[in-house]
Amino acid sequence: MFVWITNCLAALAVSALLIVVLKNVAHAWSLVDYPDRRKLHDGVVPLCGGIAIFAAFAMVMLVLGNATLLPLTFWAGLLITMFVGIVDDRNELSAIKRLAAQFVAAVILVNPLSGSTIVTGIALPPALLSISFPLLTVVAILFVVGLINSWNMIDGIDGLAGGSAAVALFWLAVIAAWKGAGDLVLPTIVLLAAVGGFLVFNMRSPWLSRAKIFLGDAGSTTLGAVIAYLVTSLSTHSHIAFSVLLWIVAVPVIDTLSLIVRRLYAGRSPLAADRSHLHHLLLDRSIPPRTTTNIILAASALCGAIGCFGIMIEASNYLMTVALLIPLAVHSGFVFVTSETGTEWVQQSHSVAVAQLAPIPPAPMRAEIMSHTATPQNANNPGMFSDAV
Repeated sequence: MFVWITNCLAALAVSALLIVVLKNVAHAWSLVDYPDRRKLHDGVVPLCGGIAIFAAFAMVMLVLGNATLLPLTFWAGLLITMFVGIVDDRNELSAIKRLAAQFVAAVILVNPLSGSTIVTGIALPPALLSISFPLLTVVAILFVVGLINSWNMIDGIDGLAGGSAAVALFWLAVIAAWKGAGDLVLPTIVLLAAVGGFLVFNMRSPWLSRAKIFLGDAGSTTLGAVIAYLVTSLSTHSHIAFSVLLWIVAVPVIDTLSLIVRRLYAGRSPLAADRSHLHHLLLDRSIPPRTTTNIILAASALCGAIGCFGIMIEASNYLMTVALLIPLAVHSGFVFVTSETGTEWVQQSHSVAVAQLAPIPPAPMRAEIMSHTATPQNANNPGMFSDAV
């Protein structure tokens, strides 16, 4: 316990210190976010939050002699994801290049050469038994890539992506400790502490009216990659049904899948930017940004608690899997009731852009899978919003 406390305090302090330092050099490194027609925040904001989090995490793990708790494939996948995110923050890579790099990182993180893969916990049809290993390996890889982008997509309001990561990491640490996965507990709580150091500067509170630093794509995508790695590792090595562990990340996963389905149904590209994210729909109901963040974090915490409790009492994997339809139904019902607001906003914004802004050369638009967007400011939603969709 003493080792856990000292490691966490070190990660928290180093993360906060690095943020203070990196804020002063972010502009020289071109790692800043400028407000524009899509990102309506106050002033130029550093995009170094993710770098600070993972630099602190790596330093504490290495200096205190715990880096070997994680395999080389983990560190390689983390570095690739972080590097691509940094380049993307600076130069806006194409969607194809980003996806290609993410698949490479996902393959490394899943490491099919290890000879093990995620556990279904549910009997597969006889026709799939002979191909279960490659099939489940592909599922794990797609999950990693999907969660990388899910975490980037929810990074659209102060404190949301970092807070969601903190919630997921907390429940993953509890599950790892319960299952005796000691090699995962310490890294998870150290990363949780590093995220905490970032949230001091990013999450709105009575002492912070707006975010002073953003995660950047480097931070949001790498958080998604690491959380996906922890989920797949717990399933692989602790023999927890993968579908049950999905409760820990249910909110970002369901929101992303919902967006893809709705865009395809509307005949649009799943990468097309719009205001259909859960946090957008809440903001469009005149709910303040801080309250919006807290609502989504509470939902994430509740889903994580259900998943963790189900694992602890060894609830039926079938029951836990089917029960995922409940948060899916709640999300879908809320979207059905509120999405008209977002649709009208998109149509109105398009009309204004065509009628009033035609003489202005259009700003480069990034595919939403890694894009930034923000909510228009008004009397109910003052201040600054985070950098990603």
